[in-house]
Amino acid sequence: MTSTHPPAPPTLQAVLFDMDGTLVDTEQLWWDTVAEAAERLGHVLVEADQPDVLGRPVAHTAGVLAARSGEPAAEIAATLHRAFAERVRTRVVPLPGALALLGALRDEGVPTALVTASPREVAETVVAALAEAGHGGFTVTVTADDTALTKPNPDPYLAACRALQVPPAACVAVEDTPTGVASAEAAGCQVLAVPSAVRIDPAPGRTVLDTLEEATPDRLRALVADAPAPRFLVPGLTTRRARAGRPFTARVAGLLRGAARPVTFVAADRPDWLTVHADGTLSGTPSPLPGPDTAVTVAVATVTAVDAHGATAHLTVRIPVVAADAPALDRVRVMSWNLWLGGAPVDDHRDKQLAVLLAADVDVVGLQETAVHAAPELADALGWFHHSAGENLAVLSRHPVVDTLGDPGVGFYGAAGARIRLDEHPDGTPHELVLWTAHLNHTPYGPYDACFDGLRAPELADRERESGRVRQIEEILARMAPDLAAADRTPVLLVGDLNAPSHLDWTAAAAPLHGGHGPVDWSVSRAVERAGLRDSYREAHPDPVAAPGTTWSPVHPRHEDGSGRPEPQDRIDFVFHAADRLTVVDSATRATGRIAPWPDVAANDWPSDHAAVVTTFRFARPA
Repeated sequence: MTSTHPPAPPTLQAVLFDMDGTLVDTEQLWWDTVAEAAERLGHVLVEADQPDVLGRPVAHTAGVLAARSGEPAAEIAATLHRAFAERVRTRVVPLPGALALLGALRDEGVPTALVTASPREVAETVVAALAEAGHGGFTVTVTADDTALTKPNPDPYLAACRALQVPPAACVAVEDTPTGVASAEAAGCQVLAVPSAVRIDPAPGRTVLDTLEEATPDRLRALVADAPAPRFLVPGLTTRRARAGRPFTARVAGLLRGAARPVTFVAADRPDWLTVHADGTLSGTPSPLPGPDTAVTVAVATVTAVDAHGATAHLTVRIPVVAADAPALDRVRVMSWNLWLGGAPVDDHRDKQLAVLLAADVDVVGLQETAVHAAPELADALGWFHHSAGENLAVLSRHPVVDTLGDPGVGFYGAAGARIRLDEHPDGTPHELVLWTAHLNHTPYGPYDACFDGLRAPELADRERESGRVRQIEEILARMAPDLAAADRTPVLLVGDLNAPSHLDWTAAAAPLHGGHGPVDWSVSRAVERAGLRDSYREAHPDPVAAPGTTWSPVHPRHEDGSGRPEPQDRIDFVFHAADRLTVVDSATRATGRIAPWPDVAANDWPSDHAAVVTTFRFARPA
């Protein structure tokens, strides 16, 4: 991978300002307005309500209050508009440094825009108040009334750039909330963040200051001139395989970072059948292959991203191509991974998650603790497919998801499943597997009961039932029963964080690894075994002493209660399978890169508190 810059650095062409909490002290006015309305509706605002109030358009906040109160959202929104406008007229105060920065930009001839999620009526009131304080006005004003979508979507900032006739990459957006930052960055602007109520971390293309008093036109110019060079997260990528004579598509734009928008993707080196589109989509139909039906040809394309400044980044894309009548895919790599609250405790967690998935070269992933957004964002970046259920569970796949299984509204604990089409057999019949991902209740935790409290096997069995995990796994297996009954035709996998050890690990020989306890007949793993599912890791590594396979926890060598006690290290994440057609080729746990112990985890390369499990399966050809 290489990146180059044009000879002359880009120059600052405009500065785009958020209004509320950035230029004027209206965040508290808005909070007080919403709090007053909420109280009339019988709800008291608390700190946890901030994400639905601060930096959000009126319609969003009104919708939240409507859902809680049953009152019409339109009426609540109208009330909020009126009450907030009145507060602004009588109490608006410019924030420290705001007028000085606006004046300096005006003196140097740098155009400015006001870009706000507030309605035009409120924006005009604020602009009038700023004028009374000495500000000469904005070149362009974009309000919630001017675009179909508002922040965190990029539309408001894109609209301001169009009106100013400047590229987003040559602009600095000044924001105070994560919602506004997301909008500006999605539009392709450089960002100066001055957080008001919610923490914002620095990132490539984003500078964070405590106050606008620290901002100057020269500092803003430097943000544009020093914009990061574009780069792909990886130098090379291998896609899912293509079949000669069948349409193929892949996407690579989601792996690009640091590019000034707009970005154009091109490819000078590519096979004749492949088109690389400007948006980063690759498509085409591979030509027939010479040779036997088992031959695999790797098509290689060098994709170049060219950003608004002319800087480039390069990605080598490899596409395995098989003959039209080649046998169906005979291997699949399956991962189970708990993302740890979506990855939130670790900085830049989404990019680190992507790096892990690409390095593991997996086909199908069962995720837990996705925090709602992880799976769709990962799928979008990778150009993959996904099925998300509830706030916590998802299946991520480089192959199409053709059916979803289980309750889409499952809670934090439970299971979700998907049917995945890996390929087609030469006769055209689908080559599929079913994968369920599960997450069971975390407390009471058996290894603590055994290692800390000294409970013995009968008491541990009682505590497992008390935890609810036995009931949960039995309910999950009951939902899976139709799939398990057909596993001879379509292989079935169950992966997940079961928050319970395995009876295959807590043996007499392995007792020294578990505080002297063993054997223990753990109920959850026994229930899975009785259902006909086999533990892929233990099939690959039968000896639990030689290969403990610990997944809990790479960041907890000591118990987090501050007592200094060693944390029981155990295997609570699994990849189970049910199908005679599946053979375990290998299975391993993964936790890579820099891993500092809790609580100093923000800079970790590994963005989770669990190790992942990755198993490679080989398919036997159907009879």
